[in-house]
Amino acid sequence: MPTTRNVAWDERLAAFKGRDTTHFVTLAADLAAECAACGLALQPDELLSLIVDITDGTDADGFEYQSFDTCICHRRCREPGVSLHRAAGGPDELAVIGARFTLGPRVRARTIPVLAFTLVPVLTFREPGGELTSALVSVLLTHGFRLSLGTGYDEIVDQVREVGPGVDCTVAESGLVILSIDGGHMYSHQMDRRDAGDAEWLDAAARKGKVLVISGDYLEITDTGLNLDPAARLGTLATGHVPVLTA
Repeated sequence: MPTTRNVAWDERLAAFKGRDTTHFVTLAADLAAECAACGLALQPDELLSLIVDITDGTDADGFEYQSFDTCICHRRCREPGVSLHRAAGGPDELAVIGARFTLGPRVRARTIPVLAFTLVPVLTFREPGGELTSALVSVLLTHGFRLSLGTGYDEIVDQVREVGPGVDCTVAESGLVILSIDGGHMYSHQMDRRDAGDAEWLDAAARKGKVLVISGDYLEITDTGLNLDPAARLGTLATGHVPVLTA
């Protein structure tokens, strides 16, 4: 049974992830804080197991897709494994996880409104005869977002560029914020002007007329912060300046 670092994994995973397998294994372990089986915290150098649940299907346009749902367990709690499920039609269990915040004078002399979002689980697709490609990143790059290798906000602000046509961020009087691509809603969040952070974000968006959007696979978004390192390591971190529309 193959082992990467201290994580054992099912050799069948390589048939799906190819040369990215070891990166995928270490990333899953780095993102895990507790055992999915017993709930105890994971300690450095403990023997761990990676369990991967893969959903495989074909959407209405004939594109094959796969989603990868992972969990990390103590080796003593559970053996490594890969399970494959065949889905009828397009994916219907994707969740959008997002965050909003502002970058203040510590990064630039002006306040910058930021939206960050990712899809869970990660969704990939394959055109006939082609390689597996990230569905989210493919859509972003097609619409003018650019990949970023750096995770420092100062560097991101320096390098970010305007996105292409069809991408906008609508801000309603009620505080509802909707990020759309070609008319499809990618991420939405209801803001409240009574909240100081939301009010600052809304004022900055209105003043600048654009929002810095950060997205990609494997963004680690929690109640306490945003970790861009996993996405940058795998080359899926994408950024773009999106124009603000009022409604």
